[in-house]
Amino acid sequence: MPAADNDVTTVVLEQHKQVVKQLDAVRIATGSARADEFDSLAAMLDVHETAEETVIYPALRKLGDEGTRVADNRTHEEDAAKEILTKLKGLDTGSQDFEVLFGEFSSKVHAHAASEESEVIPLLTSSVFPEERQAMGDAFLASQHS
Repeated sequence: MPAADNDVTTVVLEQHKQVVKQLDAVRIATGSARADEFDSLAAMLDVHETAEETVIYPALRKLGDEGTRVADNRTHEEDAAKEILTKLKGLDTGSQDFEVLFGEFSSKVHAHAASEESEVIPLLTSSVFPEERQAMGDAFLASQHS
């Protein structure tokens, strides 16, 4: 039975909080713990972004030009962050190169989340009925567990 509070906007905001905690955990960890935290972050971001691409962005595009613009901009942000993530995966998490690139990656992730919170969430809240947002939230979560 779906939870009553799975509005997709709430789910996304909660996951953004988790991502921020995970970014901080990678930043402060050292040695093998840093590698483990980074692997956990990369996996979390992969399922989160995939859920956005399959559930949220198609719904935004159905809202017309503004929704398409917002979805396209967020997708471009994700693509830029994914490029850096791919580079990070090839680096030793204890290296200076990782440290520098991770700072850039973290900034991009924070900016992307802020853009979603200032554009995507308000657009969904104002344009999509609560029942639909609930169904989207259920689909968003289900896609992450498949």
